[in-house]
Amino acid sequence: MMTEPLLDSADFRQVCGHFPTGVTAVTAVTDEGGYAALTVNSFTSVSLEPAKVLFCLATASSSFAVLKNARRIAIHILAQDQEDIARRCATSGLTGADKLEGVAWTAGPDGVPLIPGTSAILTGTTDELITSGDHVIILIDVDHVHLKPSPVPALSFYRGRFSSPTAVAAD
Repeated sequence: MMTEPLLDSADFRQVCGHFPTGVTAVTAVTDEGGYAALTVNSFTSVSLEPAKVLFCLATASSSFAVLKNARRIAIHILAQDQEDIARRCATSGLTGADKLEGVAWTAGPDGVPLIPGTSAILTGTTDELITSGDHVIILIDVDHVHLKPSPVPALSFYRGRFSSPTAVAAD
C-alpha cells in the first residue's frame, strides 16, 4: 500500500481526525493569580513512577503565556454529558478567567480551579516544556488525583465533533 504525499495542513487535520480522542478541560493558575482554562484532546499518561502526564498546546494559543508560567495545572477528564464545559473552555477570544465564568469551580491545591462533577481530575506542576513545531508538549508531575465514585463514559472527539465512545465505535 502506498501513502499519499502530505498536501496541506487541512488534509493532515482531516486524517488525524479519524483517530478518536478523549476530551479534557485544563485549568491553571500562576503565582500572580492569572488563570487559564482550555479544552485539550492531546492528553496522555507518560509514567507511573513517578506519575506523569502530558498534553500539547499551540504556542499561538492565548493560554500559552499562563501555562508556561503556571504554578499548578489541573486536567479534568470530561464525561460525555459535559460537552458544555468543553465548548466553554474552547471559546476563542476569552481569557482564562472569562472562560471559567458560568462554570462551577472551586479552588484546589495552590488555588488551581477544579471543576466538580468531571470523571477524574489530575493536578500537578510543570516538569518540562518541549517545543516541537508550532506546539509545546507540557509534561506534568502529578501529585493529586480524584476519581468520581461512579464515573460516566468519557466525552470523545471524532471527525470534528463531540461524541460518546459508543457512537465512535459504531461509526
